[in-house]
Amino acid sequence: MFNKKFKLLSVFTRSEFALCSLLSLVTLTSMLTGCMSDNSKEVPELNELQMSLTPLARETTNTETTFEQHIKNGLYLRSVQNNYVVDGAMESAAVADQASDGDAGFSQTNVQQQGVAEGDRIKYDGEHMFIANNQYDFHVLESSMSREAQSSVRVMQRNDNGDVSEAASISLNLPSANINSLYLNNNTLVAVSDIYQGQAIYMNGTYIAADSIMPTKAQFNVSLINVSEPKNSTTIGSLTFDGSVVDSRRVGDILYVVSRYSPVVNDLIYAESKADKWANYRRIMDTDISELLPKYRDQYGIERALVTAENCYLPESATDKDGFDDMVTLTAININNPQQLSSACVNSQVQGIYATSSSVYLYSTNYVNQFFFDSQASEQASVIHKFTLDGSAIDYVASGTISGRFDWHMSNLRFSEHNGDLRVITTEGNRSSGYQHKLNILRQNNKALILVAQLPNASNPKPIGKVNNDGIVLEDIKSVRFFGDLAYVVTFLTTDPLYVLDLSDTMNPVIRGELEVPGYSSYLHPISPTLLLGIGQNVGSGILEINNGQALPAEDFPLVDGAKVSLFDVSDLSAPKEIRSLVFADAYTPVEYNYHAFTSLATEGDSYRIAIPFERWLTTSNVQEGGGIVYEWNQENFLGLFDISNITQGDSSAELNYIGNLDALDTEQTFNHASSWDDRAILHDDDIYYIHGMQVWKSLWHSPGQVMGPF
Repeated sequence: MFNKKFKLLSVFTRSEFALCSLLSLVTLTSMLTGCMSDNSKEVPELNELQMSLTPLARETTNTETTFEQHIKNGLYLRSVQNNYVVDGAMESAAVADQASDGDAGFSQTNVQQQGVAEGDRIKYDGEHMFIANNQYDFHVLESSMSREAQSSVRVMQRNDNGDVSEAASISLNLPSANINSLYLNNNTLVAVSDIYQGQAIYMNGTYIAADSIMPTKAQFNVSLINVSEPKNSTTIGSLTFDGSVVDSRRVGDILYVVSRYSPVVNDLIYAESKADKWANYRRIMDTDISELLPKYRDQYGIERALVTAENCYLPESATDKDGFDDMVTLTAININNPQQLSSACVNSQVQGIYATSSSVYLYSTNYVNQFFFDSQASEQASVIHKFTLDGSAIDYVASGTISGRFDWHMSNLRFSEHNGDLRVITTEGNRSSGYQHKLNILRQNNKALILVAQLPNASNPKPIGKVNNDGIVLEDIKSVRFFGDLAYVVTFLTTDPLYVLDLSDTMNPVIRGELEVPGYSSYLHPISPTLLLGIGQNVGSGILEINNGQALPAEDFPLVDGAKVSLFDVSDLSAPKEIRSLVFADAYTPVEYNYHAFTSLATEGDSYRIAIPFERWLTTSNVQEGGGIVYEWNQENFLGLFDISNITQGDSSAELNYIGNLDALDTEQTFNHASSWDDRAILHDDDIYYIHGMQVWKSLWHSPGQVMGPF
């Protein structure tokens, strides 16, 4: 740096040089910087801040820049562009391990992939229910809604008669925290919590302070608690990380957490002039790289680096003019020994993850020149990065780029690894120009995920989705589910076309059959190789009248009549059938948005039990003495119980039966503050447990109307 400044002496006048020469060498260096004209203090020309779609590499390979330069360039570009991209949280969510459910006699968390556990609000081991209290104890509303309240886990114990009682309340000792998810591994309860950062807006994976142009540091915590005796639980590890959780998974004794982190450089100013931009640039470039990397702290307050620049990946094609300020960190934590952890980081952006027991795929879409909320944009490309998992070892192996986007609705269900290939469904276009939905099959070849097959294709050009008279697909995708060599896709405009894709010939996927029924399914759950359950909304027909009296076609504004549960017979791939559908007027179910709310239990014999929470708002009108009418809104929450019988018949002899409701009623409260969003259920033999808010209701399968509780 000194040599560069010394060479600039030639640009000074004689008097300026004479003045500067009177100073000491140390003072000279500082003075020369001050004597330089503003024209000489210009930020180097940098490329536009943009997520890369190329494979990854460490800086020790053939990249044209270093990780340090790339992250610092990105920080500067973010400070001047201030274009925070709003990332949707990964929809946490899905087939439960039905065999283990049946063997154990009780339900477990509904997951996407067998052998890969997913975190949820509740966990159950057959005796104890662990329920995350996310700042809402509705009996003590005023104090519990405070951001300063500490999150805790309520533990309910079930006795041999099926009755439940409170066994313990476990505090995580984390002020201003929200439990993101719980895991249960033998006698260890794992709680992953988001930590709030005061008055801030959550954007781009970080918290943006109200009085700042730059992010403030986000944090999350992983607490590991020995619950072999819940009343005497002990914390065996508490790790607080820089960043925010994207999602997590557990394979065996290893917890994998994917988090997002944006470094923070203090004292940056809102820069409009060249001088201010230069000051910000120098402030960033002079910051030691160790200050820009995420750290973690253990329960004793000892701080360590989570990653080093040497084990961070950046785009293979990056130059010294490129930059990106987001880091995605994949961390493996040994649940039995939480001090044993390892991490890898990627200098890129992530929307979500799809995981198997041996690999994890990080994916994201690059919205080219689009506004924050224009998810329907046409010029889009997506990137997928594959990492292999082997215990605590995390290794990057390949990347792939495909056109289109994954959208935000339970996007991980658009992915499936099968026989070494990755199948994924993407969407391009919008309602105005038309949609193009594609099934893509990617195969790893060295460091690349290569597209080897696609649908539609030249041999099978029929699009996924109905076309109008102009040949345009106006239906967007509502749900996707893979099952072995099959993929089910639901698109929707005013009716629900269910498409059955046959992937048995990897190089020649085809649309084997389709079915049109009213409404749509937001979540699909394979019951067996020949039965498929759909959960979504029933949609009416006719005309919708808006306030000014103008009538609009229902195809533009469909009427949503209520939650719908449908059973499909897919034994004949070319002719899927709807066996039966049940509609709950004016209701919705959180299963439409989070498949963890779906509970199932395969029983002995030929049946399958299902529990689904519902919510609806009912209005009553009261005529006042003066002639006015007052409308009163009443919230209704209930658990719907279903039975599917004759599962192994393999044809339409299977039956979907509604067993009844388990209503969440509390005579001590005149208004139910809890939303059904976090409602869950547990099925244990003939016992039914409905968790709504922090309360538990109990009933029996054969007499659900006889409700006990709340507990």
